[in-house]
Amino acid sequence: MSSSANLALYYERLDRAYGIGLLLRWVPFVRLVGLNGSMITGTMKPSSDIDFYVATAPERLYTTRLLVVLVVQLTGWRRYGSKIRGRICLNRFATTAALEITPHNNYHAQVFSGLAPLYAHHQTYRAYFDANEWMEYNFYRRRVHRTERLAPNLAQFSRRLYEGLLSGWLGDFVEAKLARWQQRRILADPRTSAARGRVRVSQEELCLHPLK
Repeated sequence: MSSSANLALYYERLDRAYGIGLLLRWVPFVRLVGLNGSMITGTMKPSSDIDFYVATAPERLYTTRLLVVLVVQLTGWRRYGSKIRGRICLNRFATTAALEITPHNNYHAQVFSGLAPLYAHHQTYRAYFDANEWMEYNFYRRRVHRTERLAPNLAQFSRRLYEGLLSGWLGDFVEAKLARWQQRRILADPRTSAARGRVRVSQEELCLHPLK
């Protein structure tokens, strides 16, 4: 593929990422949607997917993940199975209490030091970089991008409404049920326990990089 064609493909995929990022501003408990991976490191190929990092409100990781997956699935651009090329890969979720990227190594510094915000709620993007100062010690300068701090008023109102409904005991009950269900599915997948895979499952973080 020529450099001009590759550049055109890059901007086509960037537009897609921003469009889906705009949709995710409406999802309850979403605090940050960041673009990472090959789109950021300059290693994108026609066969590549589009990696998203999603930060959620504390204690609502699994509720938010389900909602985000449903929204992206409805766009027709979610990566799953053999459908990879140009699709959204939802491979990393964390709550705002667990923004630090681990383990500390060159791979994670390269991939996440240039995280570009597609949507960021208030100071979450700045908190992400404050939590990852270690990347600079690995000689990867953290590249801070311009970010839109607030969603439109209607999106803010809608999100606050649904967050209110899913707070308290009802939200805790739903979160606990969804956490058990999703964790059981992830841990039952043979790829989770495969050697060299990078899968971590907790109440604060989901890292879904199984061996391909």
